[in-house]
Amino acid sequence: MSPNFRDIEHEQFYEGNLRMANIPQDSYHKSLFYTLGLSSQTRQHIKDLYDHQDNCIRLEGLQEGWQTGTTLKITQLAFNLFNGFIGESELNPDRPRNYSPYFLFDTNLMPYFFESIKLRYAEYTHSLDHSSLPFSLLDAKDMLGLYEQEI
Repeated sequence: MSPNFRDIEHEQFYEGNLRMANIPQDSYHKSLFYTLGLSSQTRQHIKDLYDHQDNCIRLEGLQEGWQTGTTLKITQLAFNLFNGFIGESELNPDRPRNYSPYFLFDTNLMPYFFESIKLRYAEYTHSLDHSSLPFSLLDAKDMLGLYEQEI
């Protein structure tokens, strides 16, 4: 599965960090680097967020002064998809609710966040065969037409 990238810098960051991780490319690392690559700030500060030598996330990166509301949401989703982290640690006494879709998806990056989720849970997204659904998937024009007929 080839994800949709935000721009060329995003794609280069993703590919480069997967190579630097020097481990088999698993869904955890794919979703982590895809998500952290969404912002120029998170790309620039990757060493604050991920330790390539030890192949682990750096929780203290959540507390860095460069973090903004958007970059924090990016980092929180990336960390959650990587290992299920929900803010409960001595280093980061964040509220678990800050890792919920209600909080995280309140951004214009939501389509890319869904790409991150698809990368992390690829085994489930590949098995979705739309022809086997008990209903038909309607495109936006069909839905609009149905709505107008009801009015």
